[in-house]
Amino acid sequence: MVEASTNSTTNSTTGGTPSVGEEDFVALAPGKTIGRYEIVSVLGQGGFGITYRARDEQLHREVAIKEYLPSALAIRQDGVTVMPRSTKVAEDFSWGRQRFVDEGRTLATLQRAPAIVRVFDFLEANGTAYIVMELVPGHTLEDRLKNGPITPAELDRILWPLLDGLEQVHATGFLHRDIKPANILLDDSGNPTLIDFGASRAAMMGKDGAGRSQAMTAIFTPGYAAAEQMTSAKQGPWTDIYGLSATFYHAITGATPPSAFDRMLDDEYLPLGQLQPAGFLPGLLVGLDAGLAVRATDRPQSIAGWRPILGQASMADAHATVAMTRADTKATIVVRQPTISPTITPATAPEAVPAPPPAKSGKGMMMGIGALVLLALAGGGYWFATRPPAVDVAAQLKAQEDAKAQAAAQAAEAGKAKQQQEELERLRADKAKRDQDAHDAEVKRLAAEEERRKLLAEEAARKKADDEARAAAAAQEAARQKALESDKAHAAEIEAGLRLTLPDRQHVQVALTALGYNTNGTDGVFGQHTHDMVAAWQKSRAYPDTGYLTGAQSQELLRTASAAVSKFDDDQKKADEEKRKADEAKAKAAAAPPPVAALPAAAPQVAAAAPPVASGSSDGRWSGTYHCAANNIAGPFTMPINLLVQAGHGAYTVPNSTGTSPGNHSLAVTINGKNVFVQRTFVSTGGKNAGNLVVATMNGARFDGSTILGAGLESSGGRTCTLTLSR
Repeated sequence: MVEASTNSTTNSTTGGTPSVGEEDFVALAPGKTIGRYEIVSVLGQGGFGITYRARDEQLHREVAIKEYLPSALAIRQDGVTVMPRSTKVAEDFSWGRQRFVDEGRTLATLQRAPAIVRVFDFLEANGTAYIVMELVPGHTLEDRLKNGPITPAELDRILWPLLDGLEQVHATGFLHRDIKPANILLDDSGNPTLIDFGASRAAMMGKDGAGRSQAMTAIFTPGYAAAEQMTSAKQGPWTDIYGLSATFYHAITGATPPSAFDRMLDDEYLPLGQLQPAGFLPGLLVGLDAGLAVRATDRPQSIAGWRPILGQASMADAHATVAMTRADTKATIVVRQPTISPTITPATAPEAVPAPPPAKSGKGMMMGIGALVLLALAGGGYWFATRPPAVDVAAQLKAQEDAKAQAAAQAAEAGKAKQQQEELERLRADKAKRDQDAHDAEVKRLAAEEERRKLLAEEAARKKADDEARAAAAAQEAARQKALESDKAHAAEIEAGLRLTLPDRQHVQVALTALGYNTNGTDGVFGQHTHDMVAAWQKSRAYPDTGYLTGAQSQELLRTASAAVSKFDDDQKKADEEKRKADEAKAKAAAAPPPVAALPAAAPQVAAAAPPVASGSSDGRWSGTYHCAANNIAGPFTMPINLLVQAGHGAYTVPNSTGTSPGNHSLAVTINGKNVFVQRTFVSTGGKNAGNLVVATMNGARFDGSTILGAGLESSGGRTCTLTLSR
């Protein structure tokens, strides 16, 4: 399997794709995606771009993708994005990318062009552009020629489809510009496909299209490139005709023709018309020789003008030169083949020759000189030509070598001084270049060192700023936490001063839950979760989120959820009423005397006993102790407690030491089911609250029917206290 754009780019600049185990920092890695296409591997890369084997995830087929990445203008960053090398070349990079997209759009319209690789899609991504092409099976003509020259039948199968397809490409305004055996694929039947349009340009689209593209890139292969590709001369279909002629010269003879540059200095080209390889039509050989003319104006100017010449079945008489009129200039062009010896002077006008029989496959046609003139005038093409009589090729080669040896001997003496001077100049130039390179390297080194120092300084400054910012943030957070703790302690004292009863606390929990801050119950005990919900509500109102309520906040909260609080009170009243009725019923049932058969006549009357407390009720007289451990202000103490609980509430004030008036301590309990809320009120004798009334609460006490027991940390003062009551 060979893709549609591999060999020329692989061989033109980089020398091929990375070997196994070598990491490629330029090409996209396998697994990367371009639109719906996933990269599988690199097929080839060169100075103009990279070609990948990829998989179309939507159509489930393999394709070839050409990426626009001219190495002289662009680089890849972050493994994906393609960017211009500098601002200086950014405009050229963008211009070339647009031409690349235009090329893909144009080639996509040539789906039915014979022998031209099919273009499926073109897209822009990663800062560059891509052309998606058919992954063509088969091998290249270059591979085929490793087994020897092609046969006339093989050439016939390859040549004519390529002419038809290339003519359609030229009609769109594009050139291929790199036609060679490596860019022609052959399937198992020998049918050709022209690939690798990566080097093509809109060379016929005006001044900008011709000038800039040639200034940007010079992509060609010596031996197959026309002379104008090495200069700023205008390029056109005649440029591709040269490449195709050189390709078939190689295919027929087994050797690449001399470089066009060398031929401009000393033309050693051996025409096919003189070599006369067996089996090939003479007209075909002469046509290929015409396509290999060094001067662009001496070649056919279009495929349409070239095709009739290639189709000739025989060559004209050796002593005749055909003169034909070009339709574009009205000028008469005289064309003759290059010869070694003897020199044949062309005539100024053609002589009539009998019309030859038709060529193989219907492609060729016999024509006389008059027919050639008619075709040239009708098709806008031109001319062609004759050959000298067949000669002994070996003799020609020997004569050529002798002439060259003689010329070399004559020029040796004259050129010796010139060579010495050139060598001296070369040495001077080499020294100057080495000196300049050393200077440039030192300048780059100093610039790199300065850049490194600058980066290190910037990094140190950035690190210092980060450290200072972190330290400031930590200090700010510490101050905030300290202030928050202080605010919380103060807020707790404020809330304790509100002396919230059990119903008050239940109302707060009901209001919070109704507003979306679920307290997980309405037991009237303010545990950590309830404080967290209070803090969340405060934060939503832009209050300090201490978790403890002020009087105003309590009123606002209850007012906002008044409907829920009212419903809770109504439900509680109903429950209390039902409980009262149930308790009364139980009491009556317990107090009713059992039925007797008869009562004693003179039984004395006694006072009725008080009804007992209903089972499970907390009401009644309770006595015991409330003991607190020492803290950092005062020592431990134990308070004797004797209180009466009615409807779940009871309070006891400890008398002073004489027993004549209340002391500075009181204790209140609120019983709700099994939960007991304990609140101690006292006048502080030390610390920052000395002389102030302080309210401390303890959570965690429980009622089990016969005892009230509790142990925990009070909310103010940090004392650990225990409550023990029985009745």
